[in-house]
Amino acid sequence: MSISAIVGAQWGDEGKGRVVDYLATKADLCIRFQGGDNAGHTVINDKGKFALHIIPSGIFNPETTNIVGAGTVVNFDTMKIELDSIASAGVDGSNLFIDKRAHLIMPFHCTLDGAEEASKSNNWKIGTTKKGIGPTYSDKAARSGIRAVDILDVERLTKRLEMLLPRKNRELSYFGLPEVTIEEMLEVCAKWRDLFGDKIIDSVPVIREAYKANKKILLEGQLGIMRDLDWGIYPYTTSSNPTAGGTCSGAGIAPTRIDEIIGVVKAYSTSVGGGPFMTELFDADGEKLRDLGHEYGATTGRPRRCGWFDAVAADYSCWINGFTGIAITKLDILDHFDTIKVCTAYEINGEVINYLPETALQEIAKPIYKEFKGWKSDTSNARKWEDLPKEAQDYCIEIGKLVGAPIKFVSVGPERDQIIIL
Repeated sequence: MSISAIVGAQWGDEGKGRVVDYLATKADLCIRFQGGDNAGHTVINDKGKFALHIIPSGIFNPETTNIVGAGTVVNFDTMKIELDSIASAGVDGSNLFIDKRAHLIMPFHCTLDGAEEASKSNNWKIGTTKKGIGPTYSDKAARSGIRAVDILDVERLTKRLEMLLPRKNRELSYFGLPEVTIEEMLEVCAKWRDLFGDKIIDSVPVIREAYKANKKILLEGQLGIMRDLDWGIYPYTTSSNPTAGGTCSGAGIAPTRIDEIIGVVKAYSTSVGGGPFMTELFDADGEKLRDLGHEYGATTGRPRRCGWFDAVAADYSCWINGFTGIAITKLDILDHFDTIKVCTAYEINGEVINYLPETALQEIAKPIYKEFKGWKSDTSNARKWEDLPKEAQDYCIEIGKLVGAPIKFVSVGPERDQIIIL
């Protein structure tokens, strides 16, 4: 028996999906514990290449039960598109379920998300994907949201909409947008009920039985700690907690039952969206990282901001998350650099610090780098640690030391067999 949490140790896009897809080949249960369809996990396996936004990355193993947990917010239209996409590759999706407590992203949430972002000045734009995530979590916190279970009871759903829509229509009117009617929303929910009604379950008994039966359980996060609502670069964050602590509330599993917490770190740094990003490169090296790493958002297609590995932020991530191990992804992208840099401290107003400060100070922080000699050879064919060049081994070992957790996996490509297990 083991429960493993797989979480992002940076700004997101670290490669969590490919790690979960690999581990799910031997997992009984995979639970997505937070977030919505505002970020994507790119998965490449024998079925093809897929960008998953809300469906757990364990969906490709027919023996794995996949649950979209209570801590998520769900757009059933997105889920339908994703299920159709994987069905074309021969994956039927019958092993997917949604917890009754998950909140639903209604059409007006997406509309309001875009309007609110457009109303902000450029200096204060969050970089939202306009997927309705923030407004949905806002309604959840205000105790006025619509949950998956509500669409199973038309009478209850009607009462919930009667309570919610007057306020939503005032917000829509404020932005000069068309109001919505209860009848329109009931029609949307009826379509969702027909498609997904039999997949909406109470996940607690399922998870408890799996735990008691000594099953292997994976907890899959979305984004990374730097986008965490509490511990990230607020206000340039998501509206949930992608940290290890969020696994407990989002999946309904006590912290004492989690056996390992794997932090996924890219061998360099990337970010999509607004806010400080201390090691961002605006030179040829930044362009080279983006081109070689195909660094474009799986959800939006936006070019990712690229930079060297930030060990200060990663050390902070390890402390908050309590990593028992790390997975280093995209090491092969660094094959082409003569010199590789790692940020080991910041300079702020003439003072050198080795800890991550809050957002306002991050915005003026200057990175202090340690340089490493590149290995200038192809690592994509390495299948065990000994196959890596010594310089690549030294780089990984240093990252492990700086982060403060042992290396469990090193990825040298997107395929399942390109993960080196230590």
